Amino acid sequence: MDQHAKSLAFSQLGGTTQQHYRDYAKAIKVFPLKNGGKLGDAVVDRLSPGFIRRLIDIIAQGRPGTKPGDAAIPGYPTKANHWLAYLRRVFGWAREHDHVTTNPAAGIKKVREKRDHRMPERNVFRRVQDYARSCSERGAREKGALPVYLWAAMELAYQARLRGIEVRTLTDHHVEGEVLQTNRRKGSRDNLVRKGEQTEVAIRVLQDRRAAIWAKRGITQLNAPLSPKMRPLFVSEDGEMLTAHGWHTAWGRLMRNAVRDGVISEDERFAMHGLKHRGVTDTKGNKKEASGHVTDAMLHVYDHSLPIVSEAGDSN
Repeated sequence: MDQHAKSLAFSQLGGTTQQHYRDYAKAIKVFPLKNGGKLGDAVVDRLSPGFIRRLIDIIAQGRPGTKPGDAAIPGYPTKANHWLAYLRRVFGWAREHDHVTTNPAAGIKKVREKRDHRMPERNVFRRVQDYARSCSERGAREKGALPVYLWAAMELAYQARLRGIEVRTLTDHHVEGEVLQTNRRKGSRDNLVRKGEQTEVAIRVLQDRRAAIWAKRGITQLNAPLSPKMRPLFVSEDGEMLTAHGWHTAWGRLMRNAVRDGVISEDERFAMHGLKHRGVTDTKGNKKEASGHVTDAMLHVYDHSLPIVSEAGDSN
């Protein structure tokens, strides 16, 4: 994986794809094996197609906690397919360059991805958000502490109807002035979202957190990036833009802790993407324009509201 990341083939990929592959590699390297080792230490030519099949199925279906009392790890079919595509590409590249003699991921079928939006009920969403906010007020090393960016991200995802990656990659450029400018993916149209009070609070919290982290690293207003586009709202402790791996790790911890502490049930767990569904569903007026969807078909995927209609009886 490290050699592939230095290759010509990798350099010719788009910037977003490169970052995704780095995140996949980081997670795959530390994935625990039954023998106590890590997947990143395994010898590729000793891996069988059956091993890759089982690995992908585990990621897709989830598995019990590794220790007694540990919460079960939920399944992520989409993540499983992303890992499979990445491994197939890396092993194929390595085989072409004589680094390995086999590609154990070749011919492995993708898992079926369900259209499971997991849109939370509004009271469940707010309950989890309040819990995340409360946990963010604990000391950094205190048990159950969570990063403050979690509850703020939830607010932005809901109010602006954004996907997780669209929230995580917001910069000062997107939030200047009285509106939030979206940075939608997958062909959706961008729009300008009027900021409410809670949106303003969330943005300010993120900017204050970033300033504190940057100050520890000697970055002040005098030497911070001049361009607003270079100032991400979501940063990790090293001051760089928060990675997808870092985000998913924190979100998974939030959900597990919320279930453990009785804030929600296991069935009420939801993904960040569910908040876009919640936001679109709760939107009044022109939902298609507000959500940026180009087609009615895509809007219907996200809008779960039920229309009120007249009965079919005689009008006489």
